[in-house]
Amino acid sequence: MKRQVLKMVVAGLWMAAGLACAQDPVRIGTLSDYPPFEYKDASGQLKGMEIELGNAICKHMQAKCEYVTMDFDALIPALKAKKIDAVLAQMSITDERKKVVDFSDLFTLAPVQYVAKVGAGISEDPATLRGKTVGVYSGSNHETYLKKRLPKAKSGIATKSYPNQDAIWLDLEAGRLNTTLTDTTVAYEWLVKTGKAKGFDFAGKPLNDVEMFGEGTGIAVRKGDALKARLNAAIKKVMADGSFAAENKKVFPFSIAPASK
Repeated sequence: MKRQVLKMVVAGLWMAAGLACAQDPVRIGTLSDYPPFEYKDASGQLKGMEIELGNAICKHMQAKCEYVTMDFDALIPALKAKKIDAVLAQMSITDERKKVVDFSDLFTLAPVQYVAKVGAGISEDPATLRGKTVGVYSGSNHETYLKKRLPKAKSGIATKSYPNQDAIWLDLEAGRLNTTLTDTTVAYEWLVKTGKAKGFDFAGKPLNDVEMFGEGTGIAVRKGDALKARLNAAIKKVMADGSFAAENKKVFPFSIAPASK
């Protein structure tokens, strides 16, 4: 009888521990200034395509998720320091980043392209950028590309880094920048709402440099974290149940979903 009671107590403790574990929040590091993926509305609420998809992913994982906003270049350090558990912030999967974090399966496609004033003569050809200034998001692979592939000493191209994309758009409009290099998805949002009416558009073709820009974006986790498997299972579900397609359609007239394998 005592042994049976002991077994019941132990089983109860295991169940309680499991429940507590299931209720532990998953802290997701993200941005608040990268529309249409992440932004704050007039009331200060965090919104955006990735936030909605993040909520769907957490629902499939049966996890309580908390969003922690910070600057982009603080996300990986915060992840490594265990201040957050995952990064959902249009982070491109690159070999350089894979040295320090693990990534989920491919989540979105994110081509990279210059945006400039129509008629500025700027294209993907670096020769058209000589003597000009390019605005980039600090800590982004756009910044890394310009500094590694086109250092000013050799290319004659000046790179100016900003803490957020909104500040880049403002300086581009004001003529303090000649162009910006950014994801076409983010540029599309600005061009449709603001840029095209003021004479801006995509300049040249999207850049093809997988080493620098990766094949697309994923959700970053700490090296060896079992959370990766849970995220991958949930990503498959949001792709299959129509959640991704529905959120995509709200924002873009084209799909940014990776090709199904």
